[in-house]
Amino acid sequence: MKQLLAISTAALLTVASSHASADWFTSSETKALISKAEAGDAQAQFKVSVAFDYGRGAPRDGKEAMKWYRLAADQGLAEAQNSVGSGLQADKRFAEARPWYEKAAAQRHALATNNLAYLYDLGLGVPQDRQKGFELYLKAADLGWAEAMWNIANMYGAGQLGEKDLVKACIWAWRARRFTSPEQEQLQKFLDRMVPRLESQLTTEQQAACDKDGGDWQPTTQGSPGSSSEAHPPPT
Repeated sequence: MKQLLAISTAALLTVASSHASADWFTSSETKALISKAEAGDAQAQFKVSVAFDYGRGAPRDGKEAMKWYRLAADQGLAEAQNSVGSGLQADKRFAEARPWYEKAAAQRHALATNNLAYLYDLGLGVPQDRQKGFELYLKAADLGWAEAMWNIANMYGAGQLGEKDLVKACIWAWRARRFTSPEQEQLQKFLDRMVPRLESQLTTEQQAACDKDGGDWQPTTQGSPGSSSEAHPPPT
């Protein structure tokens, strides 16, 4: 349905410095970023992380990426905090991931808020609390995160908040389809199938209500959207 170290800064910088002088790098831009990152620039540290994470101008190295994510996260960069949480979650270290998501969510980072909701929704590293998960999904939805909107739709449609409510499920799925970003192609295709399927289970009047409420609604808060590449994949 939904959908990623305690190491000293000095050690990290030593490792990164040795990498910066190696022949592994193919991009002069990455070398310049390394210099800024070593000087403590959090945004540069995050960009270096991404370079290692995705092999863009540097060798693909998840461990090295996480070191730099942690440096930027320790400086309070919400996107990096979410990335640290995501990396820990990928290793099934859910209890360790949660505080990083909380830090980023406190800065209104939409994806981190959705990821935190996911932990409570499924009871990963915390006692399962669907109501808390729902409240956090609502916050992420109000920040414009489409996946959170679908997660809310799924909770209504599955009867996880009481009786099944296919009208509310349709409304939230409609909203999710409207707010998917171009990078969320998989989610978009999934919602393009799901919205008509939900509408087909409604009366003509209910369909009209779904289309109106789904089409008129707008997120109410401004926040940092986050990177769709780290979202949990939608169901198939």
